[in-house]
Amino acid sequence: MLVEIVGRFGDTAVGNISPADIQAFCDEVRGRASASTANRHLTLIKSIFNRAIGWELYTGQNPAKKVNRGKEPPGRAEYLSQDQVIKLLNSCSPRIYPIILCALHTGMRRGEILNLKWEDINLERKIIYILQSKSGKPREIPITSKLHAVLCDLYRPEKTEKVFEAPDITLRRHFKKTLIEAGITGFRFHDLRHSFASQFMKTGNLAILQRILGHSTPIMTQRYAHFSQDYLSNEMAAFDANMPDTKPRVVELEPIKPKPMDTYM
Repeated sequence: MLVEIVGRFGDTAVGNISPADIQAFCDEVRGRASASTANRHLTLIKSIFNRAIGWELYTGQNPAKKVNRGKEPPGRAEYLSQDQVIKLLNSCSPRIYPIILCALHTGMRRGEILNLKWEDINLERKIIYILQSKSGKPREIPITSKLHAVLCDLYRPEKTEKVFEAPDITLRRHFKKTLIEAGITGFRFHDLRHSFASQFMKTGNLAILQRILGHSTPIMTQRYAHFSQDYLSNEMAAFDANMPDTKPRVVELEPIKPKPMDTYM
């Protein structure tokens, strides 16, 4: 991405780069790639100008601020069925099986999993502590019994560093082979996080899912609500159960007396 930007603007004086120039470049990227790719290029250009201004290497305005971001399509999300989860785990090599299981049982991001250290895990309390996350807020994730058994097998008293001793490139290579063997296509590692959320939402508890995933707002978590069977009906039933059981007051009505016939004449 940086190579493309330098190739386009490297020979142009910074002060001569206009918003129109950046817009034309982003339009070209959008045409051959996608709106999201063009937006990432725009973000990098903005940051380059901001850094130059911050270092007092450039005293002008940031022209990228006047360029509009393109509208991106809705976020992609894939989920594994129960059968696919079984096939995936059965196809895993021992090298990455604990990593895949951890992703499916916690919804943790790949970086969070690969950077996880034993000091971040309390096996006795069955808690994983995420101290640095994408949202910038620490969070706690309960450890399921199945994941706890695997972590206990991995643990050695002398281990003080990372829980999963697999470089990112090794995980990518093994995960690709695993997907092929399991017959699963169009699936990314990050989709394991979506798969966890879709299964967890069978509990119907969006607030807890938000805390586990580390979403800063409920909006991101809301997209999983439809995975809860009869989610809204169950919530309304719980509300109804807590409401007072009352009956309408019975009012005795006086009998209607017939009017004299001459009133109708």
